[in-house]
Amino acid sequence: MLLPSRGEAQTGAAGVIQGALRDGASGKPVAAKIRVTAADSGEAYMPASCIKSMPKRNDTDVRYFYARGEYEVAVPPGRYQIEVVRGICHEAGVVSLEVAAGARRRQDFDIAALRDMRAAGWYSGNTHTHYNVDIEEAVDDRMRMVPPAEALDVSVISYLIRNRLPYASNRIPIGRLPEFSRDGTLMDMGEECRNNTARNSLGYGHCLFLNIPRLVEPVSTGMLSADGQAPDFPTMSMLCAEAKKLGGTAVWCHNGNGMETPIAVALGHVDALNIADGFPVGYDWYYHFLNCGLRLPVSTGTDWWEYDHNRVFARVEGEFTYESWLAGLRAGRTVISNGPLLDLRVEGKGPGAELRGVSRVKVQASALSRVRFERLEVLRDGEVIAQQTSADQREARVECEAAFSRSGWIAARVTGQTRTRTGFPVFAHTGPVYVKRPQPSPRQSDSARRILAQIDDSVGFIRKYYRFASQADQALALGQFARGREFYARLAATG
Repeated sequence: MLLPSRGEAQTGAAGVIQGALRDGASGKPVAAKIRVTAADSGEAYMPASCIKSMPKRNDTDVRYFYARGEYEVAVPPGRYQIEVVRGICHEAGVVSLEVAAGARRRQDFDIAALRDMRAAGWYSGNTHTHYNVDIEEAVDDRMRMVPPAEALDVSVISYLIRNRLPYASNRIPIGRLPEFSRDGTLMDMGEECRNNTARNSLGYGHCLFLNIPRLVEPVSTGMLSADGQAPDFPTMSMLCAEAKKLGGTAVWCHNGNGMETPIAVALGHVDALNIADGFPVGYDWYYHFLNCGLRLPVSTGTDWWEYDHNRVFARVEGEFTYESWLAGLRAGRTVISNGPLLDLRVEGKGPGAELRGVSRVKVQASALSRVRFERLEVLRDGEVIAQQTSADQREARVECEAAFSRSGWIAARVTGQTRTRTGFPVFAHTGPVYVKRPQPSPRQSDSARRILAQIDDSVGFIRKYYRFASQADQALALGQFARGREFYARLAATG
């Protein structure tokens, strides 16, 4: 019997709400997150011993508690609303009921799938999660409960150094975590390497290493190192190259922000780019890289704890394993979302595909969502060429044609002003389908020049402010930037 969490529920007049949590198709017990609120006051009630969704970030955020298989909570007499949520591929269950003093009310939930993504080979993952000192229970309990309740197929926790701030998850060993992977989610302990120039300025940038056998060190450089006095060396692209030598997958964070992002991408040291992991969604840098002809898969994660539903779906070929999921990610067979489920077909091909020699393509895109969204758009080289307002703010479909006289790309996205429960914009974006023709994208020169300007500004900043143990180290760091700059200079000249 779970104890009530509210003092007023701990009286002889308390009632109890309890029930089972089952998969709507199989009838098997599942984990989910639950919110029980009083109809008159909106006050939330939780069991005293439970794992909660993470602390509020803002006034729009609300907290849930997690349960596996069944739930039970004591409440004062009155009318209540129960909301059960399981990831983004299932419908939310919402029920209102009356609870009398001293009575038990049973409300079971058979959680129905909104769309069976796995049946089509799509498996969901969160590439970016940390557990900090703010969590209210043992990190082991949270790691076993939360990912399955969020219906994640893959969950990556990242070792992190931010001066001497203690991260509860840092004590978990690097590598695959079979002891945490018994409830349907494959768990991996990876790393986030980082360099900042100020508290909220990303310096070289932040990058995740997935599926690594050991830490790639130094984990943080410069002001983020343990004592805050380490040199700004090695650079992130150097560390990415080391991670890939170990067999790891490198995913750049935070919308592509960071001085070294274009360098690491141009040198082939980045396998995917995370959008909206801890930041509001932003595509500018991603579109510039695509317009430069770079094949860069799109990915995402939640960053701090489990604030939102950000996840990347990767289409797996053959049996689902961590390795086959990572292969789908690196191949660009991806869709990212914090709610809407997208489908894209270009001449019958999905994200990551390449079409050669075509001059006109047929495009079909659709979106289905349990959270409200406003608009589905089809993009050619970052420009909207077709769009559709959602029906009942839950689904939309677009069919159109796109002409190509030069190379380019097609993708679909969901946009609008609607916000999630945590205050972030509702978003979704497919990986692109690439169109290859003899001439480069008409946007290549402009995008390359934009990137060149950023590189030149970065080099000036590094020369003036960054610390190195020797002139040789500074030369190696600036050499990385010079090599990357050459790549974009060629594109700008030949566009």
